[in-house]
Amino acid sequence: MPDTPATPAEPALTDATGAEESPQGEVPGPGRPRRGRLRGFRALRSPGFRIYFVGMLFRGLAMWMPLVAIPWLAVELGATPAEVGIITGFFFLPTLFVGPMGGVLADRVERRNVLIGAQLFAAVLSGLIFVLVVTGTQTLPILALASFGFGLLIAIEVPVRQAYMTELVPPKDTSSAASLHATAWNTTRLLGPVLAGLMIATLGSATPFLFAMLASLGVSVSFVWMDRYREKGRQRADRSHSILSDLRGGAAFALGEPVVRWSLVLIWAAAMFGIATFMTLAPIYAQEELGLGADGYGAFLGASGAGALTAALLVTVFAHGDRCPWLAAGVLAMAVIVAGLAVAQSTGVVFVLAFLLGAAQITLAQNALVSVHSATPDALRGRVMGIWVMTFQGSSLFGSILSGWLADVTGVRAAMLVGALALALVGLVAIVVIRRVTWRLAPVGAASA
Repeated sequence: MPDTPATPAEPALTDATGAEESPQGEVPGPGRPRRGRLRGFRALRSPGFRIYFVGMLFRGLAMWMPLVAIPWLAVELGATPAEVGIITGFFFLPTLFVGPMGGVLADRVERRNVLIGAQLFAAVLSGLIFVLVVTGTQTLPILALASFGFGLLIAIEVPVRQAYMTELVPPKDTSSAASLHATAWNTTRLLGPVLAGLMIATLGSATPFLFAMLASLGVSVSFVWMDRYREKGRQRADRSHSILSDLRGGAAFALGEPVVRWSLVLIWAAAMFGIATFMTLAPIYAQEELGLGADGYGAFLGASGAGALTAALLVTVFAHGDRCPWLAAGVLAMAVIVAGLAVAQSTGVVFVLAFLLGAAQITLAQNALVSVHSATPDALRGRVMGIWVMTFQGSSLFGSILSGWLADVTGVRAAMLVGALALALVGLVAIVVIRRVTWRLAPVGAASA
């Protein structure tokens, strides 16, 4: 995709029905023609994106399964809630420094080569942890370093992958590609914890890392295969500006465009007070509050993944045009459900709430991500995605440490309740402000890179 500034007014595109739509795949205006619900799946018409979609299923499993196994291994080694929080926090730490640089990298170098290198790094790291667990030499510091390694991988890979994805489809299918990307990721969010729990319970704690190693190797091959289907000319590496200048350009656009700015505020609050709280405290909550073993822990997280997958499909089918109501519903529902988990006593009720929490989380995250993609010109996409990753993962870092410390001081349930109250407060403020801003569905007057 070009690394030159977008023109102030891009020409409208017309789909097969004759309905006019914006360059990023959304139809402007409140009275837009009604089209088929399957338009959310348009990106699958592109053969390169179909390969990407299948590869994302394996890539997601290769990431989710180790992230489920590492906290569980820490608990098995006798880690306290605060130590689990710190180990989880190490996963999010790299994005504070590397996330924006990953976005700059996405706009300056050949994205496919970065993605292939990232898969090979993931395979080596997963294989190393597999050997350590098999030999029984893993320790809490080693688990923290492994968590950091996977976090470093995500910080570099995600903004590059998000930008590369748009090269596999026509510009009008960008929103569809973003939604389907989230659907693939959340399919693995459903399957990953369940498979990891079953593997840990039946084959041992090292098995998820072996699977991750093999899957990562396979995904690296898929990037070579799909490259022949790229939209030629969508990316031209631009090194005419300094790295610092590129960072400033991306930050100025993200802060100046209301759609991007408030989507980032909402995802920051959700990650820090909702997602991080749940993911950090889930293994302790499953063991101490619910009395679950490894398979039950995997099923508990799998319930959340099932909700996320259900919502991802529903959002892909039904959420078009104005995303504000979906954002409001997602953030407020997350706050209510986390509070419900804090007081629930029945295991059955907890599993239902976990399902609903996954659905609320993806309702917010997917609509925020599509909004950001729709408002961002191609020339700035990598850098904006880097800021997205830094916001999401960086706030999760502080959220995981905060929730682990609160759980040590006040207990797991009280820590969840505090997170729910904070999320509700920030969410309400953001919703009030969002109602007063212009929510554009296509990039207009993008800043110069």
